[in-house]
Amino acid sequence: MSTATADVQRRDQDEAAWKSLRAEYFGDRAIADGQDVVTLDAPYRAEDPAVVPITISDLRAGTDEPPIRKLWLVIDNNPVPMSAQFEFGPAAGSATIALRVRVNSYTYMRVLAESSDGQLYMVKRYVKASGGCSAPIGRDLNAARQNMGEMRLRRVRIDDGDETRSQLMIRHPNITGLQMDQLTRLVEPAHFVDAITLRKGDALVLDSTMTFSLSANPSLQFDVARNAAGELTAEVQDNKGNQFRQTWPADAGASQAKTTDDGTIR
Repeated sequence: MSTATADVQRRDQDEAAWKSLRAEYFGDRAIADGQDVVTLDAPYRAEDPAVVPITISDLRAGTDEPPIRKLWLVIDNNPVPMSAQFEFGPAAGSATIALRVRVNSYTYMRVLAESSDGQLYMVKRYVKASGGCSAPIGRDLNAARQNMGEMRLRRVRIDDGDETRSQLMIRHPNITGLQMDQLTRLVEPAHFVDAITLRKGDALVLDSTMTFSLSANPSLQFDVARNAAGELTAEVQDNKGNQFRQTWPADAGASQAKTTDDGTIR
């Protein structure tokens, strides 16, 4: 069997698997083509399956169309396909977000978007990567745990104009429960960030839940509405009940950085 034929068969199998996932997560709701509503940027072949940069872009931001209020990220062939959910509040500038995820095997990655009028849309992208959820834990796990919950906020320049985006970076090992400690040779129990809430003053920017599909030291880029006032507060919790909270003044993250094509910052 040729590689091309095997690839087609694999994709057909993945689409068949999506039918059951669709029924589980969204029932019989109608799902429209979302190519004019949202885009999903992800590498076709990931360099590191444990750190796959993706960007979900809101194409309705600044238009008169019903705004996006919710996003779901589904990675079909990950152990827990429903990887993250985001709900946007009045202090969100758009539903655009960027993050880094783990990909366990060749898979379709899907974004479903719900607009304020209740319509559901979907886009998808095929990603070739494997082993991201069982990739070895870094050697210095104790140091990672000691710094767990530390947060940093910075502003990211997206282009050469005035458009800017904030990035929240969280220190957390984000252990999947499928990884082996390279020193003890034991599988570490799952320990990962499972919720992030961001507020500007008293107004909600976004409320999110996620699984271990997010990479170690989770990073989340997001947009705050230009007219939103007050301090920015991040509330983070993990699946073991640990809670972390940090607040930055209104002008925090004013120093700007440039994003590279792979989603990193320089």
